[in-house]
Amino acid sequence: MTAVSSTGTSSPHNQQAFETCIALTLQMIASIEFAPTTGASTDPELTVAFAGQVDRHAQDIALMAGHAGADVEGLGAGVYGQLCAVRDEPVQAAYHALHSAAYLGLRGGLTTAALLGAVAYALRRAALRTERLLH
Repeated sequence: MTAVSSTGTSSPHNQQAFETCIALTLQMIASIEFAPTTGASTDPELTVAFAGQVDRHAQDIALMAGHAGADVEGLGAGVYGQLCAVRDEPVQAAYHALHSAAYLGLRGGLTTAALLGAVAYALRRAALRTERLLH
């Protein structure tokens, strides 16, 4: 997603990029969740790199919402902590945050960005767990 601040969050390009981000992220989360069932494995390095791109999308959304200096990664870690207050389940937290971000859409602004930041944080946590299982 490339933030085009002059067109605002309602531009067709921004909306399409947001929807693509949501769809690809859902596929990534599902691949982590179902890898043990299908006998496939997920590459922790790829998952971490993907999380970085989700963070970049989240930062772009914050920029478009007028919060260029927002610490989206920090906000995402905070949201993740709230989602996992009782039980640390990164995949479930990622699903929950992603569904919430999709529901709010680009109009959710900084809240949507923070939720995507939580998804990125959860993906990194899931990658760490996967990496520990592989070694």
